[in-house]
Amino acid sequence: MRRALAVTVGVALLAALLLSTSMGSILHPSGAEAAECTWQRHGKRVVKHIKRHGRVRRVVVVRHSWSCEEVPLAPVATPNPTPAPPVTAPSQLEPEANALSVTSRDQTAYSYTLSRPQTKDGELTVELNNQGEDPHNLNLQLESGEGSVYKIGKTLPTEHQVASFNLPAGTYRLWCSFMTHDEKGMHATLVVAP
Repeated sequence: MRRALAVTVGVALLAALLLSTSMGSILHPSGAEAAECTWQRHGKRVVKHIKRHGRVRRVVVVRHSWSCEEVPLAPVATPNPTPAPPVTAPSQLEPEANALSVTSRDQTAYSYTLSRPQTKDGELTVELNNQGEDPHNLNLQLESGEGSVYKIGKTLPTEHQVASFNLPAGTYRLWCSFMTHDEKGMHATLVVAP
């Protein structure tokens, strides 16, 4: 009797396992696995009215909840032979835009961060991105002190300004001329190659 019950339970489990795999292939005909999820935290502002010291006061509380956002797994790709992209001669490629991004920061230390330390001479588009808490500006001049000073004016926190300059080859000093920002470290060096 016990042996027959154990065999019946074993057969039922085996049938359930086979049924679930066949249903999985019906639900996901591509054979892809079930999707995974990533947990996302959500916040909702709730206004509560609380009576304290004989008066009703408004209190704003943020209630947090978590939800599982479904992230589908990548389908299993079958390797298909694809033709190689055509090779383009270097003379046919478009020239890269001559641009420079300068990010100013002043939360922990005053500094300029350049998107690249070297660029080509000629027309240069410069973007000053102020990620600091104070207003900043940007001045460019040859390290020798010769030539004109190229400037981007006052840029407020979280703002950015763009300007274009025609820079001849040389090593340029970049600095902020507000108050003591230069002395505090808000300067950098840019090499403009011919």
